[in-house]
Amino acid sequence: MQREKLSALMDGEALDSEVIHLVSEDAVMQKQWERYHLVRDVLRGDVGNVLHLDIASQVALALEKEPIPINPNPAVVLESQPEPETWVRMPFWSKIRPWASQITQVSVAACVSLAVIIGVQQYNSGSGAEADIQSDTPVFNTLPVMGAASPVGLATSVDDETFGGDLSMQVRESNKRIDAMLQQYELSRRIHSEKNYGVTQINQPLGVPASQAQQQSQ
Repeated sequence: MQREKLSALMDGEALDSEVIHLVSEDAVMQKQWERYHLVRDVLRGDVGNVLHLDIASQVALALEKEPIPINPNPAVVLESQPEPETWVRMPFWSKIRPWASQITQVSVAACVSLAVIIGVQQYNSGSGAEADIQSDTPVFNTLPVMGAASPVGLATSVDDETFGGDLSMQVRESNKRIDAMLQQYELSRRIHSEKNYGVTQINQPLGVPASQAQQQSQ
């Protein structure tokens, strides 16, 4: 009955004060009045390109009317996780387990090989640098008249183990050869000096000093 009166009021067929008061006071009647005008504008083609629809109020009203589910058991039920004994027996794990073990073994072997290679390279580079430093250090041999040659260098004295066995052996052999040459030279010099001295004594006249004999010979 109210819808018919509202439709008649929209068409201008009846002016009922009661219907006007109801539309101005009742929110439901106001929504119907809005929808009726929208339908009439659509039928006449008077609707613009943009429609302003109050969707938020309709959604809020629908949410208010929606019943709230009540859980009789408020305790939260957690999903059970598979235990190790369970997932070991799974077909997927039985297929992937051999591959995983092989990949693990290969990874461990690769890591060990890499560590060995890096260690060897570092050791070799350290030995090469030490040998270069030793070769760049100048060594001067002091040669006494009667004695062994003593190495004198700019660097501090270090044990033979630091320079390496081969280098120490070469140095010792070189010193021995130099020592032998010096001794041979000193021996030859003394023999020559003694021989010259003996010749001088033989040629010197009796009772004449050596200096006068030399002057007379000249």
